Amino acid sequence: MPLTVEHTTRYADALTTLALAAHRPATVVNTGAGYAVRVDFERGIHLLATNAPGDLSSDPDAQNPWVVRFFQRHPDADDVQLVEVTGEWLVDAFDQALAVMPIAGVADDPNPESGEQHPTALDLTQ
Repeated sequence: MPLTVEHTTRYADALTTLALAAHRPATVVNTGAGYAVRVDFERGIHLLATNAPGDLSSDPDAQNPWVVRFFQRHPDADDVQLVEVTGEWLVDAFDQALAVMPIAGVADDPNPESGEQHPTALDLTQ
């Protein structure tokens, strides 16, 4: 039985928090090797987050660290992993991954109001 719906319910708070931090929808996806939280960005970049080795834990309260990985899709090759960060909390791992992201502006708000940046939208060009 597919666990996508079950994990979406189980990780509703994590999905909402990550969606707010990333300024984009966060969903649970089946990766073929397990389940992960996924966020899609521009330029063929996506994030996969797991809290068990290559999968989402069946117990969201387990003390497993979160692993956040950013990938970039290439038309003639496999996806290339850009960043991998492990952290106790999902949003902390996301922020740490952005801090070392080799591509600037990945999580900028696509619809900023009055030109101001949100605190979670890091300027990676500095």
